[in-house]
Amino acid sequence: MKSVLRQATADEIEHWDELIAVNPAGGEVFQAKAFAAVKQRQGWQPEFWVYETRYGRIYALALTRQVVSVGRVIYIPRGPSVTDIKEWREICRLNRQFEKTATLIKMDPPIVRGEIKTLPNDLAKVSNVQRSTVNTVVIDLNQSEDDLWRSFRQRARRSIRGGKKERLQVVDVAPSPDNIMKMWRLYKGTAKRAGLSTRRPIYHQRFWQEFGNHGIGRFFFVLEANNQEPIAGAFVNWSGRNALYKDGGSRRDTDTHFSHLLHWQIMRTLRERGMKSYDLGGTPPSDRLDDPTHALASLATFKLSFGAPVTDFIGTYDQILKPVKYKRWRQIERLWRRAVRHTPSRDIY
Repeated sequence: MKSVLRQATADEIEHWDELIAVNPAGGEVFQAKAFAAVKQRQGWQPEFWVYETRYGRIYALALTRQVVSVGRVIYIPRGPSVTDIKEWREICRLNRQFEKTATLIKMDPPIVRGEIKTLPNDLAKVSNVQRSTVNTVVIDLNQSEDDLWRSFRQRARRSIRGGKKERLQVVDVAPSPDNIMKMWRLYKGTAKRAGLSTRRPIYHQRFWQEFGNHGIGRFFFVLEANNQEPIAGAFVNWSGRNALYKDGGSRRDTDTHFSHLLHWQIMRTLRERGMKSYDLGGTPPSDRLDDPTHALASLATFKLSFGAPVTDFIGTYDQILKPVKYKRWRQIERLWRRAVRHTPSRDIY
């Protein structure tokens, strides 16, 4: 079969979320149709690409936009979903061969750091876009519940038992308007206490709603006995058999053992629904886990208590297809990202 890059057919787009689940890396929430709908509200135009390669067919969501004096800019979020550098090299070759209008293609494939020896000359390492998935702890759900429990560190098991003694209950619910507001209050309060910036409320609300509408996202709330107002919550979405802890938050006035219990129940529920992995989101890189100055140091301690190591991925690269215009784009991109950090938009990606 001849290797080509082509646009997906109408039938492939209709079944897109099923098709990306069979990519070499499996399903990826940032490649789903729900994410395409979210980013379209941000000015990106989604295109659905199919790479016909010697390694098999690879499906990739490409977000595109026209930039004055630069031309066509393309971003493949958390993709293409390949795990082998040989597959990525062929994809880069197909990009050069078939994509004649773009100035650059930004990519962050889920390839583990350290496995790369040589890269195509037109690839340049840039600042990471999907920061929460570059260094992360991924829990293997493809094991018995007893084995999963035994893989936790003592601290996690003790905390889960404490939450049960406090009669905490974890429920999962759809992103209804009322539940979205409950989650937003928890998320916003936690981000403010941690000194973290957030996007506009409407962005998060649309994100949660889109994934809920597509049936691939749920809220998990922690409730105290006889109280329907959650003390903590998490938004979890999934693609194929891969799930991601996307957002979380808690009330300031609670001192209960909710956090480990919340994620333990999430893992149990995901296992029952056939998920094979649960990505706990961002941590420091594995070589900075002992650095207390890292912004995610405290989160690393919590996430590592579930027994899995930190996985480091390679992050974001630009494939430079038109070098002169690309230099102009780099100047615009730096100014653009710097400007939006001082607005409620927070980022262009």
